[in-house]
Amino acid sequence: MSTAAKVFVVLLVLFSVAFAMVTVTFVVQQDNWKELALDYRAAHQAARVEATSIEALAKTTAVQLQGQITQLARQIETLNGKLADADAEIKKKDTELIELKSTSEAARADANRAIQLQELDKTRAERLEKRNGELLAQTTELQKRNLDLDRRVQELTQQVTIMDEQVRALKEQRYALEQQLAAAQKTGAVAGMPRPQGELAKAVAPLGATPTPIKGRILEVKDKIASISVGSADGVTEGMNFIVYRGATFLGKLRITMVEPNGAGGDLVLIRGEIRPEDLVKDEASFGMAP
Repeated sequence: MSTAAKVFVVLLVLFSVAFAMVTVTFVVQQDNWKELALDYRAAHQAARVEATSIEALAKTTAVQLQGQITQLARQIETLNGKLADADAEIKKKDTELIELKSTSEAARADANRAIQLQELDKTRAERLEKRNGELLAQTTELQKRNLDLDRRVQELTQQVTIMDEQVRALKEQRYALEQQLAAAQKTGAVAGMPRPQGELAKAVAPLGATPTPIKGRILEVKDKIASISVGSADGVTEGMNFIVYRGATFLGKLRITMVEPNGAGGDLVLIRGEIRPEDLVKDEASFGMAP
């Protein structure tokens, strides 16, 4: 065999070995690629399932929040109707009170006229004795009627006071619902829900405003007596009313009976929940305005 033939045979063997190695490497690499493709496909499917679950949960949460907002709006509308009815009832009681006062003044005038007639008829006492007796009886009857009218005026005054307390309580409930609605709106905004517009936005407007709100916290509670962290240095005066609340929950009302420079105390005249230290208080005159 010639040298060229030997060289050719050697080269052929080397090429065969190299080709075999390349083939083996390619087959192994192809198997690795298949495993990676299967892993990527499984991860992609898991991510799609998780994204679908998150999207469904978000839709459910959005529907629940929308329902809460609608329910709170209806409650606010109901409270607005109760407030309007209470205002109308107070106006009616005021009208009755004015009419009763007018009647009472007329009765007093009649009594005064009867007395004046008695004084003018002293010179004719014998002739008008019978008439004087009748006038005296009328005067007694008018005085009795006058006393009855005075009692009725007192009763109506008490009813007006009770109505004022009911209106104040309704306003406090309305504020608590407004705070809950605001919290629900805030949660809805986080979930991508739009804030309500139009009449609902008007319904949650602040109830009142005061230039100098006084805010503090409960220091101690015992039975129906509580102390707070603000005093005369903050503008607190004896007889002032404070609303007690925790977050958006209305808890009660505190009437101040004792004032010190850096603290005050009083009676819990209205309790709607458990009141404990660190609960917040705010003067009733400015309660309902933005903090």
